[in-house]
Amino acid sequence: MKTRTLKIILTIMVFTVITILSPLQSFSKDIPAYSLDDLITMALEFSPQIREVEQEVEMAKTRLDEAKGWQYPQFDVLTLFGPAPEARGNQVFSTYKSDKIDGLGIFGQVNVDVVQPIYTFGKITEGKKAATHGIKVANSKVRQKATDVAIDIKKFYYGHIAALEGERLLNEISGYLQSAIDRTKKLLDEESEDVTELDLYKLEAFQGMLEKYKEGVKKNITLSKNAIRTFTGMQKGMEFALKDVKNTPVPVKVESLDFYSEKSKLLRPEFTQLREGLLAKRSLANMAKADLYPMVFLYGLFSYSEASDRDKVTNPWIFDFFRHKQGGVALGMKWHFDFGITKAKLNRARADRLKLERLRDYATIGIPMQVEKSYMELIEAKNTIEATKKAYQSARKWMIGAVMNYDMGIGEAGDAGDAIVAYGQIKQAYIESVYNFNMSYANVMQTSGMSVGEVTK
Repeated sequence: MKTRTLKIILTIMVFTVITILSPLQSFSKDIPAYSLDDLITMALEFSPQIREVEQEVEMAKTRLDEAKGWQYPQFDVLTLFGPAPEARGNQVFSTYKSDKIDGLGIFGQVNVDVVQPIYTFGKITEGKKAATHGIKVANSKVRQKATDVAIDIKKFYYGHIAALEGERLLNEISGYLQSAIDRTKKLLDEESEDVTELDLYKLEAFQGMLEKYKEGVKKNITLSKNAIRTFTGMQKGMEFALKDVKNTPVPVKVESLDFYSEKSKLLRPEFTQLREGLLAKRSLANMAKADLYPMVFLYGLFSYSEASDRDKVTNPWIFDFFRHKQGGVALGMKWHFDFGITKAKLNRARADRLKLERLRDYATIGIPMQVEKSYMELIEAKNTIEATKKAYQSARKWMIGAVMNYDMGIGEAGDAGDAIVAYGQIKQAYIESVYNFNMSYANVMQTSGMSVGEVTK
């Protein structure tokens, strides 16, 4: 009896050592190990999704450049080169006729028109405002996409850790289950009355299901690892490890629901986009309104034309298209009138702004609901962790005791099998609750907008 008891104790010690050391197996090879922050940083630097949204920022900047450009002079240069009819004489007398070509030469001409806007009733100013707010909207979209990328990495990261923990759990259970099967086979060989073939079938059925779960866990480990490689830009098949290998809840302080709700009003990228978008739409509506009024500008012109086979005429009352030099400066006003086109543009700009205001009203209701939902899931996961942790610790004691009793001949195979299965199920529930808590906290951070700070450090 003492020998058998010693064997059981040694077996338990071996399993305990394996369980403790198994998390360290990831570091047994000379491969890089990454923390969650490392992987998020890598993903943010690599993400094609973020690069795509960043192009919207560049496009918004070009709109601002365009709006600024309207305040500077605009030049129109027209050059002409071609044949010119021959003309001899002066401004008083000539034998040549304008309706008859007596010979051909060549001419070249340069015309320069300069328009410098002076007053546009706010059109240029509002255009610059609209473009500036558009840049802020685009930058906010980049931050929003960055939080989406970060939460994807968290999902893969916590999922990979949970899968590794599940693998360790299955290995632990497998050892106890195999010990019970070996004991049952031995008793059957000894034709003991304490066990039957049904006991062996039950344990082997459990073992078959265990192998099935092992395959599922292997698949999850592989998929989560491949996902991390893909979204962080690692080479295909590159080996790496995680620095945080224990499946534990993130060490955070859970604040009140009101705290996260108030944060969302200040930090959510969607609210930023709506605020800046409304200001941009308001400026665009003012631009459309400015089209109802004239534009005051300073106008300058210069025209020079030279031709062969034509005498120069200097009479100011006579203009020669082919040979002249003239210029001037004037104050101008351009006023465009149409039958409803400008007014329709103004109404469309106002309707576009009102549409965004309705969206803002919806967001004011919908976003707090998102925060509340993610918060309730966080609290549920937190309470589940506390309940399942105590439960799986008790279940593990039950399993060890039942296996030991069976091995010592004072317990039944069915009790050992039931204890092993119960421990596995309850421990798996704890693993899932930890994963749910970590992801729920990540969701709370995102729905409250606080995750923006995590990706803009």
